[in-house]
Amino acid sequence: MEATVAYALFLHRQELQRRQMLYVQVSRTKIQLTKELIAEQRQRMSSCSSEDLEILSRETQFKRQLQQKLKHRNKQLKAIARQKEMLF
Repeated sequence: MEATVAYALFLHRQELQRRQMLYVQVSRTKIQLTKELIAEQRQRMSSCSSEDLEILSRETQFKRQLQQKLKHRNKQLKAIARQKEMLF
């Protein structure tokens, strides 16, 4: 495991251990960890099996889904904040 992957894993574990987990922070650390794993796998592309390529594809899709969920969550939070401003 490379240093950047180990550090990304460390950050993600730290976020998971917080008393008040913040969805956004947990998602960001998860995205960073997935990004590092994908980068590590891409460096070994020359010796990849078809199974490794399938795993890489799934990791990439997973990262995209997380990013989409995070964008959607941010939009929801902004809409809620605007509604609260209008009430007060």
